[in-house]
Amino acid sequence: MEQSLFFQKNLQFSRSFTKRLNERLIEIGLYYSQWSIVYCLKQIGPVTLVEISNHLDVEKPTVSRTVKRLADQQLIEEVPSKDKRERMIQLTEKGMEVYKQAILIVRDFEKSLIEDIPQSDIDTAFRTIQLLKEKL
Repeated sequence: MEQSLFFQKNLQFSRSFTKRLNERLIEIGLYYSQWSIVYCLKQIGPVTLVEISNHLDVEKPTVSRTVKRLADQQLIEEVPSKDKRERMIQLTEKGMEVYKQAILIVRDFEKSLIEDIPQSDIDTAFRTIQLLKEKL
């Protein structure tokens, strides 16, 4: 397969995946970009914007805008940090409730995508994605 075709297919899949997941997450007032930060906060606890940016491999200004939207929805809050120059954030109680709803939506969505795909193909896809990520 021609490499540009591979990356074109990857781009198409990524955009379609995000669009379809957004259609489901909007039911609880989230978008994929917000979900990724909520998920990150749930997994690694209170963190700085720089840590989120590094963890998600997203530019800090993008993270800042999304964090502001999450704060406006009262899903996250700032917490005191040792370094006054850094903003540490964590999920609020409301954020935890939204996480619980969102994880069910995401799991159902992912399950619907892979339900008819043999496990060996899924394992191969995961290994391939990991190998490609390591090369970046």
